[in-house]
Amino acid sequence: MHPSEKARQPELTAPLPINSCSEDSLTLLPGVGPVLAGRIQAARACGQIFHDAADLRLIKGIGPALSARLDSLIDFTVFTVVDSSSANSP
Repeated sequence: MHPSEKARQPELTAPLPINSCSEDSLTLLPGVGPVLAGRIQAARACGQIFHDAADLRLIKGIGPALSARLDSLIDFTVFTVVDSSSANSP
C-alpha cells in the first residue's frame, strides 16, 4: 500500500449519543480506545446514565481533561422507553 493510501479512520460527523451508541462507536472519540469504550459500555450495562461530561469522570481512566475535551463531541440525551401496554390499564 502506498503511504498516501492510508486507511482512513471513520470520523464523527455529529455528536455521539453516549447513552445509546455502540461500543465500537465510542472508539471514534479522541482519547477513547477499546479499553475505555468497554468501561463505558460496562457502566451503561449496570444502569449508569451519563447526563453531562462530569459523569464521564466516574469511568476509570477519564479525568477532568479528557471529559472536557469530549464534552462538545457527545450528545447526553437520555431516551426513555414507554411501555404502551400499561398506558391503557385501568
